[in-house]
Amino acid sequence: MQLPAPLRGPHPPLPRPLDAAAEAWAALQPRVRTLIVVMLAAGLAAGVSARVTAAEHRWGGRPRVVLTATKDLEVGADAVGAVRAVRLPPDAVPPGAVGSVPEGSVLALALPAGSVLTTAHLDARGPAAGLSEGLRAVPLDIEPGWGVAAGGWVDVWVLGAGPEPSTLVARSRPVLEVRAEDGSATALVGLDEHEVAAATGGMALGGVLLTHAPPPRGGGPSG
Repeated sequence: MQLPAPLRGPHPPLPRPLDAAAEAWAALQPRVRTLIVVMLAAGLAAGVSARVTAAEHRWGGRPRVVLTATKDLEVGADAVGAVRAVRLPPDAVPPGAVGSVPEGSVLALALPAGSVLTTAHLDARGPAAGLSEGLRAVPLDIEPGWGVAAGGWVDVWVLGAGPEPSTLVARSRPVLEVRAEDGSATALVGLDEHEVAAATGGMALGGVLLTHAPPPRGGGPSG
């Protein structure tokens, strides 16, 4: 079969530097060429290895295999089949990260998509697993549009009846979970033991308000 015209004929002319390099390469002995190729390959491999070592040193060592959520998972969700294995540098891996999920495991804490699964998420104590001693997980009704989300912090107010002033019953408390369905929403908030009665009493009267707040100073009670 005859080749097309553009593919027939002598080699195209090369720029002078490339032509001189090609002639010099052709003039070398075969073993010299082989030695040069081996040295170049070894140099390339050493350079790649050095870059990998530098990256590992920067991020704390060799990557670890961990499990991350493939979608937003709520408390009580089945963790099996909802996570995938990824490799992360040690400095990006949170304490307690797990590499496998026991059959039938359900989540004790909400796990946003892409987050690393840890032993705390599989704690049998449920949402209370992340609470400091002395706090209790209490469900409080909220409006879906308030922007209250798991991981945030809120102040809890009991609204006064008529001319009575509102009362601040809890300051900078952690939001453990938020569930919304049928146009209503409930936030699971960590409250101190002595705050529970006031908050639930206000909720019974339909007068509880959550306001966004900063984290507590000095690492106080948290989730």
